Amino acid sequence: MPRFYFSSQRSQDVSGWLARPMWLAEAAAIGLVVAVVRALPLRGALALGAWLGHVLGRFSPRIDKVRSNLRVVFSSADAPELDRLTRASFANVGVAFAELVNLRRIWRARRSRLEFNEMPGATTPTAERRTVFVTAHLGPWQMTPLIGPEYGMTIPVIYAPEQNPYVDRLLNRFRAVFDAPLVARDGGMRAFVRALRQGQSIGLTVDTRLDSGESVSFFGEPAMTNTMPARLALKFDCDLVPVLAERLPGGRFRVNIHPPITPADLQAPNDDQVLDMSRQINALFEREILARPEQWLCLKRRWPKQVYQHHA
Repeated sequence: MPRFYFSSQRSQDVSGWLARPMWLAEAAAIGLVVAVVRALPLRGALALGAWLGHVLGRFSPRIDKVRSNLRVVFSSADAPELDRLTRASFANVGVAFAELVNLRRIWRARRSRLEFNEMPGATTPTAERRTVFVTAHLGPWQMTPLIGPEYGMTIPVIYAPEQNPYVDRLLNRFRAVFDAPLVARDGGMRAFVRALRQGQSIGLTVDTRLDSGESVSFFGEPAMTNTMPARLALKFDCDLVPVLAERLPGGRFRVNIHPPITPADLQAPNDDQVLDMSRQINALFEREILARPEQWLCLKRRWPKQVYQHHA
């Protein structure tokens, strides 16, 4: 993984003494952007984020991965449509960044900016009922952990630390609004098992590829999928609840709490129930992504290489 934002160099290419000033320079530049984004009215900040994402995305080394992911989902789309979706995807990255740095402002104005919607069949989250919450990198996904403070729950949240430690600390300051522990992706499962044993709920983002996952259909193609949420829910007798957020007009947001995912056959072997529940999660993500493809964050390879070769 690249160690620097504004350089193609990787960690092994830069000696330790040079890495620190490069990190500090990057953090200063990103800090300046953060200051501008936070100084603007919210709608202006989101618009600036979209513009920055659109402009910087044109130079991103991940542009081919994004287009390839979209080509799998929209196999019949022509080149102009794929280009449009790719540009929109990078604009979405910029909007997500602006949303992150303004999380506390959005939370403080939640009565007018943020609504929590319990979908038909959903149950009201409560601290008395531990739950495995799952979400996807779709729309304003960074709003989903706010169900914790909204419903009086402490929900450890998994996240991917930034390679730059100074930027990582900067962004984690904005995540402090979750009022919950942040669990680094590496080794996060141990922390989640411990939390569940203590009666807490947990939250995971599970639409990304795992090298050690299990193959589950995603848009009709086999994809390595994180089945741990289903395993944990069955092991600890928890609800498995998808939570997805959407953007509304006027700089407003809605967090949708979906009904619990349950296995179709309660008498089936445990592994079969796990795969069934994981398929249901992927199917929900598919429907939501098809409804808002421009808001799907898909910067990394999601399927095996042979799937991309088939759709090339």
